[in-house]
Amino acid sequence: MAAAYRSLDFTETFLETFVSKDLTAADRAAILKALRLLDEDERHRSLRVHKLEGDRQGSWSASASMTLRVTFERLDGGRKRLLTCSKHYDR
Repeated sequence: MAAAYRSLDFTETFLETFVSKDLTAADRAAILKALRLLDEDERHRSLRVHKLEGDRQGSWSASASMTLRVTFERLDGGRKRLLTCSKHYDR
């Protein structure tokens, strides 16, 4: 999965949440689409990228759908470290 992306680094936690039984095949397809957009142009309107606050301060969120999100950290050189994918309000 990771080889096709220019600016995304995958954490073990991200990969574990991606394959978890909590996500359906349709959820995974939406997340993959969001990852392609995030890699190509993080300003794409559908991603609704924004900073997180509180105990997640320093992290960012991108929407994969109205109910799914991907969290990430910004790295040097425009790279992003993917942290999790989940239902929007799951931890």
